[in-house]
Amino acid sequence: MEIVHNSATVSRPGGDRIIDAPTLFVDLPAFTQQIKNEEAWEKSDRNSITVFKTDDMRIVLSAIHKNGELLPHRAEGTMALQVLEGSLKVNTDEQKTTLSPGQIMAIHKGSNYHVIAAEESLYLLTVGNVHDHEQFHG
Repeated sequence: MEIVHNSATVSRPGGDRIIDAPTLFVDLPAFTQQIKNEEAWEKSDRNSITVFKTDDMRIVLSAIHKNGELLPHRAEGTMALQVLEGSLKVNTDEQKTTLSPGQIMAIHKGSNYHVIAAEESLYLLTVGNVHDHEQFHG
């Protein structure tokens, strides 16, 4: 298996990192510190970094300010939204709930969802069986 690297960019000068390998260690506290120290965190309602990316799965770590939101989307793949810190209000076609640390909401491909941060929050978004590479940035 080829090891895949993500390159640094102007907005993420510390962006050189491995995003796919036969095994990959992900240091969430270090990535959290990185995204909260970037200009994007200061200038927008959230900041994210892709910590793992293959053809069939993505894991994205996101920090979001209070009242920040993920505008309504249709899930491009089956996904799991896991709150690490704070709380998120999650609305789908089937239910409305508030997720707290340690809670996960699974959302099937094709379902509509909308997320609003009830307070400053940190979460992992894991999406499987996605082949639309433009959906994920980090």
